[in-house]
Amino acid sequence: MSASHNAPGTPSEQFRVWSKVFRRSRISPHVFVVAEAAAGQVDQVVAGLGLPRATSNSLFDNAHWATPLLDGAVTRLLTYGLPALPSGTRVFGHRPLRLLCHLMDLRPPARALTGERHVPDIDQLLAHLDRQRQAEPEVLLVQARTAMANDAQEVLTAVRVFFGDQRLT
Repeated sequence: MSASHNAPGTPSEQFRVWSKVFRRSRISPHVFVVAEAAAGQVDQVVAGLGLPRATSNSLFDNAHWATPLLDGAVTRLLTYGLPALPSGTRVFGHRPLRLLCHLMDLRPPARALTGERHVPDIDQLLAHLDRQRQAEPEVLLVQARTAMANDAQEVLTAVRVFFGDQRLT
């Protein structure tokens, strides 16, 4: 959240580019996979937002952590055995992605991405986050649990719940 880790230089060198931390998922244009090297930083930023976190962890089953964020969620999956969906951190939604870019001092995508209707203003995203922090925790936990996916079909189901019928896969 501070740019102190960035070396001085030209404006294009002052920020890390979003695509070094997030990559588009092959499953849906509304889902972004977090680079493993950046997963801890994403988890730390999300944990500092004051939103509830849903968890699911039982013996011999996948472990899930999910936090609602704006109109989507940020999830972490730890799989055991041969997973249908690999372990990792994922961001559901363009607006959560853009908010995380802002909070992590990343240069966001310059224009609308596939499936994104328009590029939101950061002040609007921050205002939405403030409203979300005041929502009922149980409502937010339902939103978080929606994103707890074990396979591609469950990811697509969550995308439909969050963003409607999306045929852009």
